[in-house]
Amino acid sequence: MLKLSLAFVILVVLTLVPWCAPPQGLEATGRTMAAAEQAPASFAWERSTPEEQGMDSERLADMVETIKKHGHRIRSVTVIRNGLMVADATFAPFQPDTWHIVHSCTKSIMSALIGIAIEEGHIGSVETPLLDFFPEKVPATPDERKRGITLKHLLSMSAGLRTEDSYLYRWRGLRELGESSDWIQHIIDLPMSEAPGTRFEYSNCVAFLLAAILQKTTGSSALSFAKEHLFGPLGITEVDWRFGPQGINLGWSGISMKPHDIAKIGLLYLNEGRWGGEQVVPEEWVEESTKSQIHSGTLSDKYGYQWWIDDAGYFMMLGSGGQFVIVHPGKNMVVVFLSVLESDDFFTPEMLFRNFVVPAAVSSDPLPANPKGVARLEALSEAVAATAAEAVAQLPEAAGRVSGRTYAFDPNPVGFKKFCLIFEPGKSEAQLAVSFGPKNVQVSLGLDNVHRITRSEGFLRAYRGYWKDERTFIIDYEVIDYTERGGARLTFGGDSVTVMIEDVIEGESHELIGRLQD
Repeated sequence: MLKLSLAFVILVVLTLVPWCAPPQGLEATGRTMAAAEQAPASFAWERSTPEEQGMDSERLADMVETIKKHGHRIRSVTVIRNGLMVADATFAPFQPDTWHIVHSCTKSIMSALIGIAIEEGHIGSVETPLLDFFPEKVPATPDERKRGITLKHLLSMSAGLRTEDSYLYRWRGLRELGESSDWIQHIIDLPMSEAPGTRFEYSNCVAFLLAAILQKTTGSSALSFAKEHLFGPLGITEVDWRFGPQGINLGWSGISMKPHDIAKIGLLYLNEGRWGGEQVVPEEWVEESTKSQIHSGTLSDKYGYQWWIDDAGYFMMLGSGGQFVIVHPGKNMVVVFLSVLESDDFFTPEMLFRNFVVPAAVSSDPLPANPKGVARLEALSEAVAATAAEAVAQLPEAAGRVSGRTYAFDPNPVGFKKFCLIFEPGKSEAQLAVSFGPKNVQVSLGLDNVHRITRSEGFLRAYRGYWKDERTFIIDYEVIDYTERGGARLTFGGDSVTVMIEDVIEGESHELIGRLQD
């Protein structure tokens, strides 16, 4: 999973660091092929009422209502059953059909590409030793155990390398990787913790090696290979995948795509790798990837080939901030949650899945129509897609005093240099101009409780603000296509301002003092 430094993300500039996380009801027997198995690559999701697919619309409506009532920071939830979309809710300020970072869900996509490359003959088998892929790379520290690391060990997170690059180590290993001029050599040079295959140890560096192996054996970047062999057949045309400094896709993270497109990956695996009459991912690879290869005991019970396996009968793609793609073969169901959750709330999507979605799938046959339940689900989905505007309170006298004035800051850890707020009486929004590092950015802030969205530096940033009292202005912000949100408290006094900046996801805050420049 991927994490960003606060200095890169607070308020206005978000720059990815190069290295940048019991079922209920009736069960069907075996895997029933979903509708999209015979669909063409130009496939568009067909919608259905939940009851037509054996699901209870009231239960699904309860889920949407619960997310809203408890303020769970879910951005979108999509429920697919029998290949048909039975529920789809987008929560403001996230917007329908918007790209979103999927973080470590990337690993499961990386696994699919390795399976395709083996089928195409580019890679011999999962038993191929790691060092055979890079004969020019000689480990700096001799250790015979490294010769035993195979592709299978990389896929199952049991390579035995001491990478220390996950959330458990506060990403220390990724920072060290980012300081290296040769990422492959750096990883191969790392010491061994134990013999390969001994123990599960979640590792982003190991997942990067998968992208490096794919590029070395196919002559194409992972993104190019995916466009031809995976995204193309599924009709996924709008996707981005960040590269490391040596032109290799990150492997462990960095993919951004639309919610309905990431759902296609889930449906592809539900259909055992088939799409539109074509075997896109080998059936045997899907089976091997989504069965237990090793006990993980961390985010889920078991781990396959870059897929998390739950003892309750489903498998998952998981990403930092609450990105979940859940495939439940017994229920013939795929569920996608995209979120912006703090680490303590990471499992909220799985809780919602277990408590609402699984119990809603009460039958493998159609249920009696429930127009009232469907109408409630649709009304709730429409309500959460927009934030109700509120009357703008009269601006305090301080707004006039600070409007148009520039405040400058001494050097500080977050690179904040200067800012200027502009308020106009009677207007429902204000303007914020900020100098942050080498960049100067201007955004709008809604004063009526509605976020104003500005595309800046390649990301969609949503801002709103309000005057808490005569001296204090509060800013709330989200980067809606990334897992970033936080706020700032600006307290004005005389010729100075105290700015308390908080990054909610990082759990960090900084207090800065600015002074009038003019």
